[in-house]
Amino acid sequence: MTPSSRRLIILVALLAFLAAACGDSATSTTAAPATTTTEATTTTEEMTEEETMGDVLEVATAEGDLGIFLDALGAAGIMDDFHGEGPFTLFIPTDDAFNSYLDEAGMSQEEVFAGAEMLQAILNYHIVNMMEDAEMVMGMSGESFTTASGEALEVTVDGDIVMVGSATIERYDIEASNGVIHVIDTVLIPPTA
Repeated sequence: MTPSSRRLIILVALLAFLAAACGDSATSTTAAPATTTTEATTTTEEMTEEETMGDVLEVATAEGDLGIFLDALGAAGIMDDFHGEGPFTLFIPTDDAFNSYLDEAGMSQEEVFAGAEMLQAILNYHIVNMMEDAEMVMGMSGESFTTASGEALEVTVDGDIVMVGSATIERYDIEASNGVIHVIDTVLIPPTA
Protein backbone atom coordinates (compact mmCIF):
# COMPACT_ATOMS: atom_id res chain seq x y z
CA MET A 1 0.00 0.00 0.00
CA THR A 2 1.46 3.37 -1.02
CA PRO A 3 1.66 6.29 1.40
CA SER A 4 -0.93 8.15 -0.67
CA SER A 5 -3.34 5.18 -0.48
CA ARG A 6 -2.88 5.06 3.27
CA ARG A 7 -3.62 8.78 3.53
CA LEU A 8 -6.77 8.36 1.43
CA ILE A 9 -8.00 5.53 3.67
CA ILE A 10 -7.25 7.59 6.79
CA LEU A 11 -9.06 10.59 5.29
CA VAL A 12 -12.17 8.52 4.49
CA ALA A 13 -12.12 6.97 7.99
CA LEU A 14 -11.73 10.42 9.56
CA LEU A 15 -14.66 11.79 7.54
CA ALA A 16 -16.81 8.82 8.63
CA PHE A 17 -15.79 9.34 12.26
CA LEU A 18 -16.55 13.07 12.11
CA ALA A 19 -19.91 12.42 10.48
CA ALA A 20 -20.78 9.95 13.23
CA ALA A 21 -19.57 12.33 15.95
CA CYS A 22 -21.60 15.23 14.57
CA GLY A 23 -24.77 13.14 14.74
CA ASP A 24 -24.24 12.34 18.45
CA SER A 25 -25.14 15.60 20.18
CA ALA A 26 -25.41 15.67 23.99
CA THR A 27 -28.26 18.23 23.87
CA SER A 28 -30.40 16.19 21.49
CA THR A 29 -33.08 13.99 23.01
CA THR A 30 -34.03 12.23 19.81
CA ALA A 31 -31.80 10.73 17.23
CA ALA A 32 -31.96 12.23 13.79
CA PRO A 33 -33.02 9.80 11.12
CA ALA A 34 -30.11 8.24 9.33
CA THR A 35 -29.55 9.63 5.86
CA THR A 36 -27.26 8.33 3.25
CA THR A 37 -25.51 10.71 0.91
CA THR A 38 -22.99 9.90 -1.70
CA GLU A 39 -21.66 13.45 -2.01
CA ALA A 40 -18.75 12.97 0.45
CA THR A 41 -17.84 9.63 -1.09
CA THR A 42 -17.96 10.99 -4.60
CA THR A 43 -15.90 14.05 -3.62
CA THR A 44 -13.27 11.86 -1.98
CA GLU A 45 -13.13 9.49 -4.94
CA GLU A 46 -12.82 12.37 -7.37
CA MET A 47 -9.82 13.85 -5.58
CA THR A 48 -6.70 13.38 -7.58
CA GLU A 49 -3.79 11.56 -6.02
CA GLU A 50 -1.81 14.83 -6.07
CA GLU A 51 -4.43 16.59 -3.96
CA THR A 52 -4.37 13.88 -1.30
CA MET A 53 -0.60 13.47 -1.00
CA GLY A 54 1.52 15.83 1.04
CA ASP A 55 4.46 17.94 -0.02
CA VAL A 56 7.99 16.52 -0.14
CA LEU A 57 8.54 17.23 3.56
CA GLU A 58 5.36 15.46 4.67
CA VAL A 59 6.05 12.49 2.41
CA ALA A 60 9.68 12.26 3.59
CA THR A 61 8.52 12.35 7.21
CA ALA A 62 6.13 9.47 6.53
CA GLU A 63 9.02 7.33 5.26
CA GLY A 64 10.30 7.09 8.84
CA ASP A 65 14.05 6.85 8.20
CA LEU A 66 14.83 10.28 6.72
CA GLY A 67 14.53 12.38 9.87
CA ILE A 68 18.12 13.57 10.17
CA PHE A 69 18.03 15.11 6.69
CA LEU A 70 14.75 16.84 7.55
CA ASP A 71 16.22 18.09 10.85
CA ALA A 72 19.20 19.39 8.87
CA LEU A 73 16.89 21.36 6.56
CA GLY A 74 15.41 22.99 9.66
CA ALA A 75 18.83 23.71 11.17
CA ALA A 76 19.99 25.27 7.89
CA GLY A 77 16.90 27.49 7.78
CA ILE A 78 15.71 26.21 4.40
CA MET A 79 12.94 23.79 5.39
CA ASP A 80 10.06 26.16 4.56
CA ASP A 81 11.27 26.38 0.95
CA PHE A 82 9.99 22.84 0.36
CA HIS A 83 6.39 23.64 1.23
CA GLY A 84 6.33 25.69 -1.99
CA GLU A 85 5.13 24.69 -5.45
CA GLY A 86 8.35 23.08 -6.60
CA PRO A 87 8.95 20.98 -8.51
CA PHE A 88 11.71 19.45 -6.41
CA THR A 89 13.71 16.28 -6.70
CA LEU A 90 15.30 15.38 -3.38
CA PHE A 91 18.02 12.77 -3.08
CA ILE A 92 17.67 12.07 0.64
CA PRO A 93 20.19 9.96 2.57
CA THR A 94 18.77 7.58 5.16
CA ASP A 95 19.37 8.22 8.85
CA ASP A 96 21.92 5.36 8.79
CA ALA A 97 23.76 7.06 5.91
CA PHE A 98 23.75 10.37 7.77
CA ASN A 99 25.07 8.71 10.95
CA SER A 100 27.86 7.04 8.93
CA TYR A 101 28.78 10.44 7.49
CA LEU A 102 28.95 11.94 11.00
CA ASP A 103 31.15 9.04 12.20
CA GLU A 104 33.50 9.41 9.23
CA ALA A 105 33.69 13.18 9.71
CA GLY A 106 34.33 12.71 13.44
CA MET A 107 31.61 15.23 14.23
CA SER A 108 28.39 15.20 16.19
CA GLN A 109 25.07 16.09 14.63
CA GLU A 110 25.04 19.30 16.69
CA GLU A 111 28.47 20.32 15.35
CA VAL A 112 27.41 19.77 11.74
CA PHE A 113 24.09 21.54 12.26
CA ALA A 114 25.83 24.55 13.86
CA GLY A 115 27.62 25.43 10.61
CA ALA A 116 24.60 26.75 8.69
CA GLU A 117 26.51 27.87 5.58
CA MET A 118 28.34 24.56 5.13
CA LEU A 119 25.16 22.63 5.99
CA GLN A 120 23.21 24.56 3.34
CA ALA A 121 25.88 23.76 0.74
CA ILE A 122 25.69 20.04 1.55
CA LEU A 123 21.88 19.96 1.58
CA ASN A 124 21.56 21.96 -1.65
CA TYR A 125 23.80 19.35 -3.33
CA HIS A 126 20.97 16.84 -2.69
CA ILE A 127 18.31 18.98 -4.40
CA VAL A 128 17.40 19.47 -8.04
CA ASN A 129 14.80 22.12 -8.84
CA MET A 130 13.06 19.94 -11.40
CA MET A 131 10.88 16.83 -11.32
CA GLU A 132 13.20 13.91 -12.13
CA ASP A 133 11.54 10.51 -11.80
CA ALA A 134 13.47 7.23 -11.92
CA GLU A 135 12.88 6.73 -15.63
CA MET A 136 14.43 10.12 -16.41
CA VAL A 137 17.34 9.53 -14.01
CA MET A 138 18.08 6.09 -15.48
CA GLY A 139 18.20 7.63 -18.94
CA MET A 140 20.91 10.09 -17.87
CA SER A 141 23.88 7.73 -17.42
CA GLY A 142 27.07 9.71 -17.96
CA GLU A 143 25.18 13.00 -17.72
CA SER A 144 24.66 15.19 -14.69
CA PHE A 145 22.08 17.30 -12.88
CA THR A 146 22.67 20.87 -11.86
CA THR A 147 21.83 20.89 -8.16
CA ALA A 148 20.39 23.76 -6.13
CA SER A 149 23.96 24.49 -5.06
CA GLY A 150 24.85 25.13 -8.72
CA GLU A 151 27.17 22.12 -8.84
CA ALA A 152 26.98 19.15 -11.18
CA LEU A 153 25.81 15.82 -9.77
CA GLU A 154 26.79 12.97 -12.08
CA VAL A 155 24.48 10.05 -12.82
CA THR A 156 25.86 6.55 -13.35
CA VAL A 157 23.72 3.57 -14.37
CA ASP A 158 25.02 0.00 -14.32
CA GLY A 159 22.17 -2.44 -14.90
CA ASP A 160 19.73 -1.98 -12.03
CA ILE A 161 22.18 0.08 -9.97
CA VAL A 162 21.70 3.83 -10.29
CA MET A 163 24.11 6.22 -8.62
CA VAL A 164 24.09 9.96 -8.20
CA GLY A 165 27.58 11.10 -7.32
CA SER A 166 28.92 8.54 -4.83
CA ALA A 167 25.46 7.48 -3.60
CA THR A 168 23.37 4.54 -4.73
CA ILE A 169 19.63 5.10 -5.01
CA GLU A 170 17.91 2.59 -2.71
CA ARG A 171 14.26 3.64 -3.18
CA TYR A 172 12.86 5.43 -6.22
CA ASP A 173 9.94 7.66 -7.09
CA ILE A 174 8.43 8.48 -3.71
CA GLU A 175 5.95 10.97 -5.08
CA ALA A 176 4.75 14.13 -3.37
CA SER A 177 2.44 16.96 -4.42
CA ASN A 178 5.40 19.21 -5.27
CA GLY A 179 8.11 16.78 -6.29
CA VAL A 180 9.70 13.38 -5.95
CA ILE A 181 12.10 11.78 -3.48
CA HIS A 182 14.79 9.21 -4.19
CA VAL A 183 16.35 7.67 -1.08
CA ILE A 184 20.14 7.24 -1.20
CA ASP A 185 22.69 5.35 0.88
CA THR A 186 25.34 8.07 1.30
CA VAL A 187 25.47 11.76 2.16
CA LEU A 188 26.61 13.65 -0.94
CA ILE A 189 29.45 16.10 -0.40
CA PRO A 190 29.80 18.87 -2.99
CA PRO A 191 33.17 18.96 -4.75
CA THR A 192 33.87 22.47 -3.47
CA ALA A 193 33.28 21.53 0.21
